Amino acid sequence: MRRLAALSLVSLACIIGEDPVEELNPERLTDQSGAVFAWDCTQYTGCELRRISGSSPLPACAAGERPGFGYSWSRMISLDGACSWSFVPGWSRLVVCETDADCPQLNFLLVPDEFECRAGFCQNKDIAAYPPDELPRRFDMIDLCLGDEARRAGGYEVSDEFQAALDEACPPDDPEKKCVSLPPGCPDVRE
Repeated sequence: MRRLAALSLVSLACIIGEDPVEELNPERLTDQSGAVFAWDCTQYTGCELRRISGSSPLPACAAGERPGFGYSWSRMISLDGACSWSFVPGWSRLVVCETDADCPQLNFLLVPDEFECRAGFCQNKDIAAYPPDELPRRFDMIDLCLGDEARRAGGYEVSDEFQAALDEACPPDDPEKKCVSLPPGCPDVRE
């Protein structure tokens, strides 16, 4: 019986010690506004974004709603302010990087989403779905262009000039279509 218990403990230690999700993920993520968050991942619970010193303040939420942060992804991965289960408009910021090791890996999913550092942003490795020589879609372009601002109540400050440039560059009638040009002053994430 003792031998079985000892073997069980050794097996458990091996399982706990080898977590490919944790090993492939950075401990911290930095968004384009300069805010830093803790990034905790395991293959059993997925990844959790936590506020630490240097993180953005929490959004102001209505009574009864819980403020917090989450993440979302498509071509790029963003860190999003939220009230309960709803993202707060204007509080999304893209994850920036210097090397591939700075990028989160969502490899706990049934179909993993992996990210690499391209043009200073963590971008999806699925180049068939997100060709690196094409511009992103409208919603990513908004975050890309305005995301270097610190988060604040009311979200981004969108000028009429920027709105007109965005409408010209990115189809306003279909936010899923890729932008056809880069609005002035926005970073270019193409390779």
